[in-house]
Amino acid sequence: MEYTEQFRIYSYEVDMTNRATLQTICQYLQEVASNHAEKLGFGMTWLLSNQRTWMLSRLKVNMFSYPRVGEDIIIKTWPSGVERFFLLRDFLIMNKNGEVLGAAVSSWVYMNLETHRPVHPSSGEISFIPENPERAIEENPGKLKASENSEEIIAFQVRYNDLDMNNHVNNIKYIEWILECLDPEFRKTHIPAEITINFLAEALYGHGISAHLEKNEEIYAHTIISNDKDICRAETRWTTLQ
Repeated sequence: MEYTEQFRIYSYEVDMTNRATLQTICQYLQEVASNHAEKLGFGMTWLLSNQRTWMLSRLKVNMFSYPRVGEDIIIKTWPSGVERFFLLRDFLIMNKNGEVLGAAVSSWVYMNLETHRPVHPSSGEISFIPENPERAIEENPGKLKASENSEEIIAFQVRYNDLDMNNHVNNIKYIEWILECLDPEFRKTHIPAEITINFLAEALYGHGISAHLEKNEEIYAHTIISNDKDICRAETRWTTLQ
């Protein structure tokens, strides 16, 4: 039930420190999840012909060290259980020597596109639910509370290039908007060590977006709002660059 894939970090995937960005890492996580689902028989080819889709609902990523430009990384992923309507998938991010650079856990909803409702894992449609799996992170990504004292940092409209194959905003774009709220001078000396994110609703082309930020001790609370509704919430923790 495990699947691994290797990637090389290219110059257009790093920031000014020559380290891969958090967005790059999360793109790779989605890529290996999609490729593994294809091998398990539940990838895009099968989904599109059966009016089904996977929706990423929650994601938690812990990064201990970021790979640099030109380095190869290996990402291992596997289905890791069920939590209510969510199907869980874990990840390990390693360098070519097998040293762990990061770990992640994700919660996915298996959707019926005709009814626009989730299909419960107990329906029998899903055949790869493991028993007593290994976990990359013991704690599943939790439900984040609404922020009470956030400040609007940026506001804009969804662009065409923000959309994915489902014609709504790609998950990675939310992460880009979240990170854009941090002060540039802070970003020059800090790097995200952890992100927990909840994807709550879709955003479409032309929608008005506002990105909000609230700092609570060492945790930054982020909210993406559209049409007066929270469509994404996240928490980030940062560490000083070494």
